[in-house]
Amino acid sequence: MKYIVAIGLVVSLLASCTFHEPEMRGEETFKLEKMEGKQVRFTAGAKVYNGNWFAIKIKPSILDLYVDGEYMGKVHLLKKVKMRAKKETDLQADFLAELEGNALMKAMGLALKGDVVVRMTGKIKGGVFIFSKKLDFDESRTMNGRSLRGK
Repeated sequence: MKYIVAIGLVVSLLASCTFHEPEMRGEETFKLEKMEGKQVRFTAGAKVYNGNWFAIKIKPSILDLYVDGEYMGKVHLLKKVKMRAKKETDLQADFLAELEGNALMKAMGLALKGDVVVRMTGKIKGGVFIFSKKLDFDESRTMNGRSLRGK
């Protein structure tokens, strides 16, 4: 009975709290790790401030990838990422992109361009304590096409 009361108290506390969306604070990084067939491994990072009083975990998720408005394939977040409470965190995350059709050839062409717009959209799995929820995600970033060349 004590557990039910404790869980009810935690749920009501979380329901009454306001959620502050984490904010990007610059220093974004992108590093192409490996290209193998239609799979591309890369690492992306950024400084993010979590203004909430609780830590937030982003769990492995799958997103749609668009470059300059063209669908390229699916992107998988491979490991969970944690944002500390009330702190700025330097996040680094490993991704695997599974490209569709001739997306790899398109990516090679984009590597010769100047700036390209990279957009990821879909649902991400976020968690606080033992609770998790799927949230809509739609972010776009402009990056230099030359960073798509890899090592």
